[in-house]
Amino acid sequence: MSITMIKHLKGLTVVCFCFLGLYGACQPESVEKEILSSVNQLVLKDGWNMQSSTKVTANGAMLSKTDFQPTDWFTISVPSTIIGGLIANDYYDFDPFMGQNFKKLADPSMDKPWWFRKTFELGNHFAGKNIILKLQGVNYKANVWLNGHLIADSAKIKGPMRIIDLDITNYSHTGKNVLALEILRPFNPNRKDGDLAIDYADWIHYPPDYNGGIVNEVMIHGYNKVGVQYPQVVTHFDLPSLEVAHLTVHALVTNYTDKPQTVEVKALINNHIPVKQMVTLAARQQKDVSFSPKAFHNLNIKHPKIWWPWQYGEPLLNHINISVYQNNKRCSAITDEFGIREITSELIDNHSRVFFVNGKRIMLRGAAWSPDIFQRRSAERQQQEIKLYKDMHLNIIRSEGKFEDEKFYDLCDKYGMLVMTGWMCCGAWQYPENWTRAERAVAMASDSSIMYWLRNKACIMVWLNGSDMPPRDPSVERDYLSIEKALHWPNPILATANESKSKVSGYSGVKMAGPYEWVPPIYWETDTKKQYGGTWSFATEISPGPSIPPYESLIRFIPKDDLWYDSESWNYHCGTMKFGTTKVFNAALFARYGKVHDMKEYARKAQAQNYEAHRAMMEAYGLHKYNTATGVIQWMGANPWPGLIWHTFDYYLNPGGTYFGIKKAMEPLHVQYSYATNSVSLVNSKLKPAKGLVVLAEIYNLQGRSVYQKSIQTAVGADSTQSAFPLPNTIDGLSDTYFLKLELKNAAGKPVSINWYWLSKKKDALNWAKSNWWMTPQTAYADYTSLQNMPSTSLAVKKSKEIIRNSKKEGGDSVRHLIKLTNTGKAVAFQVRVRAAEKNTDGTFGADILPAIYNDNFIELAPGESRTIVCTYSLKDARKSIHRATANATDQIGMEVSGWNITP
Repeated sequence: MSITMIKHLKGLTVVCFCFLGLYGACQPESVEKEILSSVNQLVLKDGWNMQSSTKVTANGAMLSKTDFQPTDWFTISVPSTIIGGLIANDYYDFDPFMGQNFKKLADPSMDKPWWFRKTFELGNHFAGKNIILKLQGVNYKANVWLNGHLIADSAKIKGPMRIIDLDITNYSHTGKNVLALEILRPFNPNRKDGDLAIDYADWIHYPPDYNGGIVNEVMIHGYNKVGVQYPQVVTHFDLPSLEVAHLTVHALVTNYTDKPQTVEVKALINNHIPVKQMVTLAARQQKDVSFSPKAFHNLNIKHPKIWWPWQYGEPLLNHINISVYQNNKRCSAITDEFGIREITSELIDNHSRVFFVNGKRIMLRGAAWSPDIFQRRSAERQQQEIKLYKDMHLNIIRSEGKFEDEKFYDLCDKYGMLVMTGWMCCGAWQYPENWTRAERAVAMASDSSIMYWLRNKACIMVWLNGSDMPPRDPSVERDYLSIEKALHWPNPILATANESKSKVSGYSGVKMAGPYEWVPPIYWETDTKKQYGGTWSFATEISPGPSIPPYESLIRFIPKDDLWYDSESWNYHCGTMKFGTTKVFNAALFARYGKVHDMKEYARKAQAQNYEAHRAMMEAYGLHKYNTATGVIQWMGANPWPGLIWHTFDYYLNPGGTYFGIKKAMEPLHVQYSYATNSVSLVNSKLKPAKGLVVLAEIYNLQGRSVYQKSIQTAVGADSTQSAFPLPNTIDGLSDTYFLKLELKNAAGKPVSINWYWLSKKKDALNWAKSNWWMTPQTAYADYTSLQNMPSTSLAVKKSKEIIRNSKKEGGDSVRHLIKLTNTGKAVAFQVRVRAAEKNTDGTFGADILPAIYNDNFIELAPGESRTIVCTYSLKDARKSIHRATANATDQIGMEVSGWNITP
């Protein structure tokens, strides 16, 4: 750690991270397996009051006393931004997400400080303790008052990525206490000379409070002399063997007194692996305490419980307790869960980096993450979204400068979902050469905070010290790396999410070469010069652009009188700057599928175009994995508000064509078509080879007549690909638009992958010479317009449902519907969709039941073919979705079946 950086950090309050576990006061030692008490930890969540300083005449000294009455203040729970708190209090008489109502949130008071006030009580068990106030996520800066005293000013309390400890021992007491934060929002975080805060770049419009408020937890801790914080367990294997895990344990102990203290630090893993050592601390000293497997032989664990990403095995978690004793009395303790796993990476060449988990290379295919635009936290919502990522077979989430709360990372640990995270583009964080000395100190303190907070999370795969480029000031990257090394960051570190070479750490082996706008399916395999978004390197953010929600979602945020594909409200719900319209997508849609007459038709055609485009991206990267494609991150997974671009499912958790196209492409054992080579291949994402497979291909013309069939027996190796056969370039009886059905059967004859394509004799063509970082224009479009006039067909539909009783388990009782669909007509049934929805009294269908998990959707059926769609949702979510409450909610829910050419 450089001398300059240390000087910068000394001017700031001590940064600590005590919220990972449970703390107990000094008490008699019993046994190593003692149950810890949380009596000396207090989460200040509910019962806060919030008000604009423009409406408050009292100063901080007065506000932070018990005799002040916050009359006409807003009652909130923390975390909360200013606008989030106002929404929770029904302050607005409009839906901010409808049309352009977001503009109505503008308020000059947002540019002034807002008060966040909380009365809390410290019980007698806090008496005689060192009392620490822990602030995480103050955005952007604050004056902090407690019981009439200013305990820290805005020069010290600055930066939403920091976790700041304030010693309030001399200002707090048992009984009632009053905390008041005077918070000023960030200014211009999207500019190179702005504040180091939360930045949305070109994703969305900025809320006028710029997420000002408290965006994470506020806690009180009581310590007795010495505390222990942020435990970490680092794993090393003798790869390729996983028989023995060599564990190194780290923790920070802090002396909160003005006198030296000698204590015994004990660590206990899984309640039966103990280690301990004596530690002497000078007055107010913090010291890293480590237990190495070389010095403590019982940290060399045989046959360990190993954490795997969910596709590779079980994400098993282990338990650690670290406690501090003095004179046989326990002074503090902390517990946490950790994963026994080792993540490494290596360069294939200067442009492509491959990652390994526990010695196994892994093809990373995932999507980016964005929290709610008002930074509202919901463990239920986080879990729902992570489950949707997993249902698409994605294995990684990327978070660019948007840090969630503790619950999010715990859920990723639990579900075996890898996380790529790091600093933000494109505003103040990206221009360190413009930072003042104080801003640089904030940046370094923020880096320390995040390292301590996330270093023990099993799910965290890699850290990025920059996003769209390495830190422009090399000394900043060197200081970051010094901090990360000193704090034992255990995972790979990259300078940037793009392909540029860092002057400090060299090539990243990843890329950000676009596209972010619509491109046709053939794009991904035809970037032959390896300059843009084709199947080479690890694309850390990439997308075929707009992802139009289903019609049922569109009407929830686009006003009826403005519901058109180029209206002001429509464009307002796109991105910003270059991404403020869907013009490129629309031009392709109309040229390829035909003009539209209403928005139901537009939404229907958009689902088909979204499906084919996103499926092609994921399939192409899978087909070329490790040669030299090593990863792809769809930009993005979910929107922070109801949007029209960059998501796999919409803000309401409604899955459309994008979702099911990605889910199809990501099947663990998958058969697919190459638009570039007109051939069929297999992609195996499992760690075991598959033998005795049968691949079948059948082509149908628009009238539903089979004009080509081929089948072969084959096999595919573990985590590899296998070419099956080319398709002929000329086929008799082929219509201008035609269908390709691919089917893969396992050795038992069971179908494991059914994958339909609609293709055209006229091909999409790209103008690569006019490519740029965000798009590649087309010179010709495939012609699917004849799909508008394809022959009708009919479906036989057989429905059944069952209640799955899980009252005591996660999510409670759920409902499972089975819908067997049989094509009884003569034409191919195109884009058949099943939708769980509320049944109206007139027999029509209303609101979607969300979230719901479907095994497949937007499918095709050959004449005589049958498929069964399985739809599952929780009863709790169903009751929230329906408008007419009755005793039996399931009686009000039906399964709507629709398609392009389905007769009633």
